[in-house]
Amino acid sequence: MFSRCSSLTSVSLPDGLTQLGDGVFARCSSLTSVLLPDGLTQLGNWVFARCSSLTSVALPDGLTQLGDGVFDRCSSLTSVSLPDGLKKLGNEVFSSCSSLTSVSLPDGVTQLGNNMFWGCSSLTSVALSDGITELGYGVFRYCSSLTSVALSDGITELGYGVFRYCFSLTSVSLPDGLTQLGNVVFYGCSSLTSEPNGTYKLGRVLAS
Repeated sequence: MFSRCSSLTSVSLPDGLTQLGDGVFARCSSLTSVLLPDGLTQLGNWVFARCSSLTSVALPDGLTQLGDGVFDRCSSLTSVSLPDGLKKLGNEVFSSCSSLTSVSLPDGVTQLGNNMFWGCSSLTSVALSDGITELGYGVFRYCSSLTSVALSDGITELGYGVFRYCFSLTSVSLPDGLTQLGNVVFYGCSSLTSEPNGTYKLGRVLAS
């Protein structure tokens, strides 16, 4: 609807709105602020993708689902407050948000989709909720400023290349309940000084 409206700077959406469809504001390169209604429950795929001037978004408490690539390549986005009721995050939600510095994930989220934070080069910390059990393919790939990650005890699976090319990563402690570890999980983590605990018993190729 508003895709590629390059002069659009702000949006205030009506209260009756419950869902935003795919790509509604994609490539609105001058969009800096968005006021989302409290009744909104779902954001479709690529809703704000490539909104390169968007700096922050306050998501309503009733929001339960974010589609694929909602904030993909929002290069000015520095912060996002995720509501406690959020249950599902698609793939590449924050991919290439190069100014994003930190994210706190609500307890209701159980899985991080593929390439969730791919290329978030300013991301230094992530608070993973206790409810998360699975990290998908390349979730933190190319998060070059990420120094440490505390993985919650409930995590049972790490996908292929989860921390690939996290050049500043110095330490990771793997949970005891981990049963599946993808290949090259720590490939290119040149600052990682020791093999993370528990990796040998899982018998996977981690860094080559």
